[in-house]
Amino acid sequence: MKHFLFLIGFSILFGSCVTQQKYNELKESEERYYDEARLYEQELYELRNKHKDVSSELAKMKILKEKAEADTAKLSQELERLRFDCLNLQEQSKELVEKLRNSKSEEEFKSLMAEVHSLQDELMRREDVLFKAERLLLEKQKELDLQNNKMNELNAMIAQKEQKLNEIKLLVTNALHGLNGNGLSIEMKNGRIYVSLDEDLLFQSGRWEVDNRGVQALNRLANVLAQNKDIHIMVEGHTDDVPYKGTGNITDNWDLSVKRATSIVRILLNNRDIAPARITAAGRGEYMPVATGRTADARRKNRRTEIILSPNLDELMKIFE
Repeated sequence: MKHFLFLIGFSILFGSCVTQQKYNELKESEERYYDEARLYEQELYELRNKHKDVSSELAKMKILKEKAEADTAKLSQELERLRFDCLNLQEQSKELVEKLRNSKSEEEFKSLMAEVHSLQDELMRREDVLFKAERLLLEKQKELDLQNNKMNELNAMIAQKEQKLNEIKLLVTNALHGLNGNGLSIEMKNGRIYVSLDEDLLFQSGRWEVDNRGVQALNRLANVLAQNKDIHIMVEGHTDDVPYKGTGNITDNWDLSVKRATSIVRILLNNRDIAPARITAAGRGEYMPVATGRTADARRKNRRTEIILSPNLDELMKIFE
């Protein structure tokens, strides 16, 4: 009897140790998960700021170009007016010199000489203004040429990146052919490639483990991304508005959306040629729906994962320096 009670006590003690150990493991896993989520959100914030900086700098460049064009046009008109005034003064000076030659009295001669000197002084003043205006116009023309060169360089780089994105879009489409169906869409928007995958193409309901078919497709996608190292990869998890009712260290749709995003990220990073710094994972929960309403169809569309591919903007930013 004592031996039996000893076994029961030992079992209870051992069981409680295992439970505590399991609890500690879950706690550590949860802390790592939240640390990763905060890191990914910071990377996402920085990436979006970089896109905003490019748009802002491009807008400033256009304003500077338009101002330089307006200043150049205004100076050109002023220059033409000054040239006309100088020619007019030169003609008046010639007429006075001719009158001076034909003057018949000393008084008339002195009067004409005074007019000639006054006219020459005005002509010299106008020519000095004309010289300064020509120099200023030359500077403005150089400034305008610089802005035009920057704009042309920028437009060429944007066109090159758009062409590259179109090529990548085709490769991505081919890589994900195993997931073809109504739940997959790939489109170009705002200079990025948006890959949207419905929940049932990758996950079971309420789960974050990618199924075998999804893993194979993501491995093919990883091969494409590994060959295009100047592309940043953002993975966003989205859910519907039905509250999560699972158990474990997932408490709500925020958690589920992040876990799904990080599950995809880890599959992509199985390809050693993809640098982790290129990838951002984010969970959006139910708060960025693509369909409104509480119908089954609307909720199905909102349960999705988006993989957003963006070109590296560092080269574009150098143009603005």
